[in-house]
Amino acid sequence: MEPTTFALFRNNFLPLSETFIHDELRFHERYRGVVFARRHLNADVFPGHEVHAADGAGANSPASLLYGATGLYAPFFREFLTRRFALVHAHFGHNGLYALPYAVAARLPLVVTVHGRDVTILTGPDRHKPEFWYYSLRARQLFARTNLFLAASTELAELLVEAGCDPEKIRIHRLGVDLSNFAFRESEPGEDGSAQTPQVLMVGRFVKKKGFHYGLRAFAAALSAGVSARCRLIGDGPERGALEQLVRDLGIADRVVFSGSVPHAAVREAMNESAVLLAPSMVAPNMDRESGLIVAKEAAAVGLPVVAHWHGGLPDIVDDGVTGFLVPERDLGRLTARLARLLGDRQLRVGFGRAAREKMEREYDIRIANRRLEGFYDEVLSGWTRR
Repeated sequence: MEPTTFALFRNNFLPLSETFIHDELRFHERYRGVVFARRHLNADVFPGHEVHAADGAGANSPASLLYGATGLYAPFFREFLTRRFALVHAHFGHNGLYALPYAVAARLPLVVTVHGRDVTILTGPDRHKPEFWYYSLRARQLFARTNLFLAASTELAELLVEAGCDPEKIRIHRLGVDLSNFAFRESEPGEDGSAQTPQVLMVGRFVKKKGFHYGLRAFAAALSAGVSARCRLIGDGPERGALEQLVRDLGIADRVVFSGSVPHAAVREAMNESAVLLAPSMVAPNMDRESGLIVAKEAAAVGLPVVAHWHGGLPDIVDDGVTGFLVPERDLGRLTARLARLLGDRQLRVGFGRAAREKMEREYDIRIANRRLEGFYDEVLSGWTRR
């Protein structure tokens, strides 16, 4: 039986940080996605997709610029009017606005997955910034026309309601992980008796919501308490200079390495070399926050215990005292204590790591997640009649 075809919208397909969309498309069983984007990026990293991009005539062509400003692109309309798509799915709320005119023109249902920042823009002070006016002003229209919103965490679903979305249109959908890419490690570095200083790993974009400044302070405090460890940060972003200065101010520059942005395979390798993933995500001053942290799921899949703030979707991923530790946001004392405890107890790390992998297999395998997603597609289509 031929899979049911749907259209997927992502303005830039695909940044290196969005492997989860690539995996979601690859692991459909009864559906097949055709991608519509403004720009087609990293095709060598994310092969195997049918992608229609508005930058085909050049990234700065009038047609591409018009699409970037309005979402309108004649070749896309021709595709929609000549092919039989069953529905339209957009990742991120603002991409829902790009998808909207095509769903309307082809009289198709629209599904939008929200991830965090796309919702907090609508509920926080950033909605008053000029660059977000268009999205903020059209959010009500998006809420009205979208048939189903998928939120990565309960907290994000609640914020979506606060922004003005009908709660009946919202479902919780936690993104899955391709576990075949994350082999469970049977032992951690140094378990064979070789001298190995435990490594703390932090991964993500260097922005305030990641809380890496709290993570570095906790790491420095653990060192002061007598823990022997080193720290590696993978990522980049606007906070990099401030984080590097903090490392110098704390006197831990000889224990901390900034690796910059690296390929996904290098992140997996770093996880295998580490003792703990530190994920101190928090609500930023502009109210930005995490939803479901993919890197925490990937670490758990490897068998790497996670120490995290009780924030966003992290309590869904980390079972406190079973697969890792959770502490209240901005509680530096408890964050330090939990980090130091794990760094000082290899057997506890091993036990947490095994439990973390088992949880990922039960709840976050991409195959299980995609069956849930296809069930949501079925739900939308069962209640849809072309208008």
